Amino acid sequence: MRLGISYNKRRNLVELAVSRGCTAKADPGSDSHVNGDIQEGATGWPGMMSVRVHETDGVYDHPILPMAGEALQVVELQCHSKLAAKRFQKTKKGSKPDGSDDNVDASTQENRTSMDSPLLWIRVDPEMEYLAEIHFHQPIQMWINQLEKDKDVISQSQAIAVLEKLPQLSFAVINALNNFLNDTKAFWRVRVEAAYALAVTASEETDLAGLLHLVKFYKSRRFDTDIGLPRPNDFHDIPEYFVLEVMH
Repeated sequence: MRLGISYNKRRNLVELAVSRGCTAKADPGSDSHVNGDIQEGATGWPGMMSVRVHETDGVYDHPILPMAGEALQVVELQCHSKLAAKRFQKTKKGSKPDGSDDNVDASTQENRTSMDSPLLWIRVDPEMEYLAEIHFHQPIQMWINQLEKDKDVISQSQAIAVLEKLPQLSFAVINALNNFLNDTKAFWRVRVEAAYALAVTASEETDLAGLLHLVKFYKSRRFDTDIGLPRPNDFHDIPEYFVLEVMH
């Protein structure tokens, strides 16, 4: 199942585009065939998949996504939060009259888009009620919000998996992964995933920022500057020990 969102600012709602594939094959001997044709809605599952929308004013569940019927659908989710009125901004020198700027990169433009809506992040089937492979697309800033603000470990892990596979990485993504790695209140297994993501995303495009963050993290906790060697293992904090162990 593939899903993507678009925020309709005028109507203050989310348009959710869904492409649902079904691995189950229709039985030729079943009642789903009439004169050799498959009836509409014959494949799929009963019930509605829930979509959880995190907005600026609260969290809202929408059990609105049908698991049967048309394979391609567009579902509308009404937003409960509203955007605050913007102040008038003067046109900067060197910018275009319409407010656009040729020097704005894709990540910055996407961040602006996410700021122009009351949406923080969205989760599809948050309770994992359906055995389905879900590919969900939302702006990068919403994935960062999900990693930083959602307390569910599955949600955090999903955000990390998406961020580390981005074709173009921004320093906002690297900093979000690093902040999560340093969060001692987070589950240690997900912190380990953040550490791996920092290692994978280390490249010349980001000046090896992910690798530098990992080295700094390790030295601040395990390295003894007096002797220039790693300290002995400390088992007083088992979760922290496991996080540091993956960096050996």
